[in-house]
Amino acid sequence: MEGLASLDFFEVLRSRRSIRKFKPDAIPGELVERLLEAGRSAPTAGNIQPWRFIVVDDPSTLGMIRKVSPGYFGGAPLAIIVCSDRDRSHELGGVIARDYLSIVDCAMAAGYILLAAQALGLGGCCIRSFSAPALKEILEIPGGVEPELMLAIGWPDEQPVKPPKLELDEITYHNVYGEKWRNSFE
Repeated sequence: MEGLASLDFFEVLRSRRSIRKFKPDAIPGELVERLLEAGRSAPTAGNIQPWRFIVVDDPSTLGMIRKVSPGYFGGAPLAIIVCSDRDRSHELGGVIARDYLSIVDCAMAAGYILLAAQALGLGGCCIRSFSAPALKEILEIPGGVEPELMLAIGWPDEQPVKPPKLELDEITYHNVYGEKWRNSFE
């Protein structure tokens, strides 16, 4: 199968790009399961594990999702909707877990899934431009559970150029904010 060679972790980090154009080929179930296992392995505050994953590969359902998601384009044959179980978070961790930590946990799970996709030779794009009420209706998501992020996943049909990144000395401080970080650990 295409892309099954394992990449060095730091090469996965360096090479990952948001893919917005996909081949129509389906993703084998064993690869989807590996993506979900990666998401489940993400850190979680208080081990609450508020994430809920909805795997969508039905073309009709994907078509409905696209109609309410301006950021979902490129023909990805698979979407993973990362939802937060806000009720569980509140029950186990209080208001801060419901209103903040559940979202952070879902973002980390999404990041793990995207890195796993890269390592497996797949491409992905994280999407937040969707109508949450419409998505909840289409996917029959119950009250107390909120869609946080959508991941379009598929075999890449493009190789985006690496976007410019700020230098470490532009974004990193040492001991206190504003004190320039210098790599003094060498």
